[in-house]
Amino acid sequence: MASTFAVTRNHLVFGLCLPLAVLMGYLLAEPSESVSMVVLVMVLSVLTVPMLMRWYHPLLVFTWNAVIQLNFLPGSPRIWLALSFVAVLFGVINRSVNPESRFLNVQSITRPLLAMLAVFVVTAFVRGGLGMRVLGSGAYGGKAYLLAVGAIVGYFGLTSRAIPLRRAALYSGLFFLLGLTALISNLIYFGGSNFYFLFQFFPVELALDQAMAELSFTPEYARMGSMLTAGMAAFSFLLSRYGADGLFAFGKPWRMALFIVTIVASGFAGYRSLAVLMGLSFFIMFFVQKLWRTRILLIMACVCALTAAGIVGFSRQLPLPVQRALSFLPLIEIDPLTRVTADNSNEWRLEMWKAALPLVPQYLFMGKGYVISPDELFMAQQSAQMGNTASWEGALLAGDYHNGPLSLIIPFGIYGVIVFAWFAVASIRLLHQYYTNGPPELRRINAFLLSLFVARILFFVFIFGSFHAELYYFTGLIGLAVALNASAPNDVSNANTDEFDSNEPMR
Repeated sequence: MASTFAVTRNHLVFGLCLPLAVLMGYLLAEPSESVSMVVLVMVLSVLTVPMLMRWYHPLLVFTWNAVIQLNFLPGSPRIWLALSFVAVLFGVINRSVNPESRFLNVQSITRPLLAMLAVFVVTAFVRGGLGMRVLGSGAYGGKAYLLAVGAIVGYFGLTSRAIPLRRAALYSGLFFLLGLTALISNLIYFGGSNFYFLFQFFPVELALDQAMAELSFTPEYARMGSMLTAGMAAFSFLLSRYGADGLFAFGKPWRMALFIVTIVASGFAGYRSLAVLMGLSFFIMFFVQKLWRTRILLIMACVCALTAAGIVGFSRQLPLPVQRALSFLPLIEIDPLTRVTADNSNEWRLEMWKAALPLVPQYLFMGKGYVISPDELFMAQQSAQMGNTASWEGALLAGDYHNGPLSLIIPFGIYGVIVFAWFAVASIRLLHQYYTNGPPELRRINAFLLSLFVARILFFVFIFGSFHAELYYFTGLIGLAVALNASAPNDVSNANTDEFDSNEPMR
């Protein structure tokens, strides 16, 4: 009589897990070996597939502004970049097996983004490829292409699912608040060498200011660069959650107190650009919400007058990084050395812009792209160190223009400017429709998304910008807005029926 051999689920699990555990233990004995690292990453990636299949969209939303860097991967990408491609991959797979699982199609945004992607591809093809050294190229510049393309891919990842209306506050809050992870690098350095292994996941450069301050004879001049991101994260969370009007609620003074603490703490970053961006965002939202028609205008005027008087009267008593952050304001007296460093920074930029402007006609109809010769870059850096050339020439050769329009028109020519302007106008128009026609539950967040997007556009054009590094700011804001408003009542889609195609949240 024939007997059957039955393999139970427990036998199958143990038969796979035990050999895998032995292999992992063997590889962990030499974690620094490249082969061990590759196998470990592959095994962990496979084990996380079920989690990513279910939670890829919330993970992408929550980590979009998180300062988490995957240093164990080639190029050390930020986590939002890796999850963007994962989200689109699983979104396509879900669409292939479930016809109801569709990407949120907003044609007014999709068209300029696809046109922008085409400009990237054509420019890279004409100008010598991508320049990715991890793929065997002998040139630099591939990471800039990857960031720009990843920002577009990330938009489609964010819009692969709708965010349920009941979870809008949670998603939008964590979207901004996770920027506080920028402070973790400082905490790791403060904790000592026992925690340095965490720098595999957090950028070590954010702790350099802290390290240099400890070794410097003038630590009071040191800036805290991580507060640039962390301060903007807390600022954005408060405004998106409570709005400019909610901060002035008389029954909840702790809101304004927390907002003031955030502004003051952000001053220790020492960046004038942060103060300008915060001011732009707040005052644009103030007018978007039409608070100038209310008594809040009088309160705001009094607060601004008292703040200005305090800054003018006690500017020399402020911490030096805060003085540097406020050095662009007129009629204030600041530390002479701080004034000199700020003025030198301005002159450095102006000299580079004068040298970069003649390049615009040369690359007007066919952009330069991002490919850089490593030999030319090395020679420029060596010449600057020996004093033979200006210090900004290396940055100019690397495409780090510290100027938004130059960082767009030189790499991608007039076509890049046209498609980005098309995308910006379409995004502002859509965000305005969401604000005016959206549900009351999303009115504050829609007002803030509109205000912040407009502020960032103005900041990019007139103050400071780097197109490939900051494109994800813009695509992230509009992607979040589309995902939030997709599950709202039909009044939003009715206002834009030929452009917006919403779908129900995935189960």
